[in-house]
Amino acid sequence: MDANPEPTTRRPPQISVGFLLLIMVIFASMSAGLLYASRVDAIQDELTALFGRQVTPDRDRNAGRLPHLVFILFTLTSPLILAGILSTGVGVYRYFGRRR
Repeated sequence: MDANPEPTTRRPPQISVGFLLLIMVIFASMSAGLLYASRVDAIQDELTALFGRQVTPDRDRNAGRLPHLVFILFTLTSPLILAGILSTGVGVYRYFGRRR
């Protein structure tokens, strides 16, 4: 029949402090991007049109172009920068951990 008649008990899942800090850094960078996106004129116009309000056409389209480009570049490069910073941090932590 059953070779192991004892009931197995599972440990509840645990979240390490390092993983929690990693998640907080990721959400903080996403929040920074969303905060910056809320100030971009093109994105404000899109959200205004999405919620059914009238878009004001009197704004100069080229005036809000620089923040829009910065937001796009931030969105594309932030995962790479974040991965590089975290990888460097883990490498430094391991280096100093081995020296003891």
